[in-house]
Amino acid sequence: MDPVSHVLFGRTVALTVRQRPALTGVTAALVLGSIVPDADAALTVGGFDRYLRAHASGTHSLVGTVVEAVILAVVLRRLVTGSRLLPLLVASWVGIIGHVFWDLADGSDIALFRPFSDVVLGWHLVAMGDPIVLMTLAAAIILAWRWPAHGRRHAAAALVLMAGLLAFKQTTQERVRARYRASVARHGTGPIGITPERGRLFTWTLYERDVDRVRAWRIDERLGTVILAFEYRDAADAPAVMLSRELPVVREFLGLAKLPFVRMERDGPRWLVLWSDVRSCSIRGCDLSFGAAFDTHMSPLYQLIRIGGFNLQRALPARRP
Repeated sequence: MDPVSHVLFGRTVALTVRQRPALTGVTAALVLGSIVPDADAALTVGGFDRYLRAHASGTHSLVGTVVEAVILAVVLRRLVTGSRLLPLLVASWVGIIGHVFWDLADGSDIALFRPFSDVVLGWHLVAMGDPIVLMTLAAAIILAWRWPAHGRRHAAAALVLMAGLLAFKQTTQERVRARYRASVARHGTGPIGITPERGRLFTWTLYERDVDRVRAWRIDERLGTVILAFEYRDAADAPAVMLSRELPVVREFLGLAKLPFVRMERDGPRWLVLWSDVRSCSIRGCDLSFGAAFDTHMSPLYQLIRIGGFNLQRALPARRP
C-alpha cells in the first residue's frame, strides 16, 4: 500500500481508541507504526535489489515487526511526556502489523515467517493507492474532525467497510480465477498471478506462463469478458541468458519473482539481457528489470537494474582465482 493509505489507516485505528492519560502517545505510536516498515526504502541508495530483499523478508516479516515495535516504543517513551512503555509497545506493534496486513492485501509478496520459513504470501486484493480505500479512510478522518463526539463511530464504520471491501474482492477474485479456468486456462501450462485494477471492483489482470510465452488477460467478472492485454516471448534459451543467471542481481531477482521472464534488447553495439516479473509489465514495457549488458561476443560487461526509464549500472562480481 502507498504511504498515504498507510498513514490514513493508522490514524483511523487510533480514532477507535478511547483517549485516557494512561494511553498518552498511543495515537503517535499507531500512526508512526503504520509507516515504520517502509524505512527500508533507505536501502534503495545501495541498490534496488537490496531494498526488495529487505522489504520482502526483513522489515515486513513478523520478527522484523517485533524489533521495529520495540525501537519505536522506546523512542516515543523518551519523547512523549507521561507515556508508558507497554501501551506504546502494543500500539506500535498494532500499527506495524496493520502496515504488513495492507501490504499483503495489495500487490506485495512477503516472506512473513522468515527466517523460519520461506513461504511467500500475497493476497493481491486491492491496488496500491486504490481510491476506494483512500476515500473511505479519509472520509472517516474528516468526519471525526468535523464531529469529534462521533469520531470513534465514524472510524469503526470505515474499518467495517474496509473489511467488507476485502471480503468482496476475495469473492470476485475467486470468480475471475474460475472464469479464466473455463475460458483460457487450456492455453497456459505454468503458474498464474492475479492483480486488481485500481478503483475497480470487478476488473482484474491475470498473468499466465505458456511454454515460451507470458501473457496478461484483462478479465471483468461482472461483464464476463476475457481480453488478451499483452504477450511477451520468454528468451530463456539464449546463451547470454544462461550466463546472466549467475550474476548476483539476477539471482536475487529470481529468488523473489513469481512469474519471471527474460528478453534481449539491442543497445547500440551491446545486447541487454533483462529479467522482469510479468506482473510489473504492460503493453508499453516493464517498469522494473534486472540483468546485464553483453558485448558482441556475448561476454558480460556490467550488471544492470532498470527502473522505469533509468538504468543503474553495477560492476561485475570479482572473479575467483
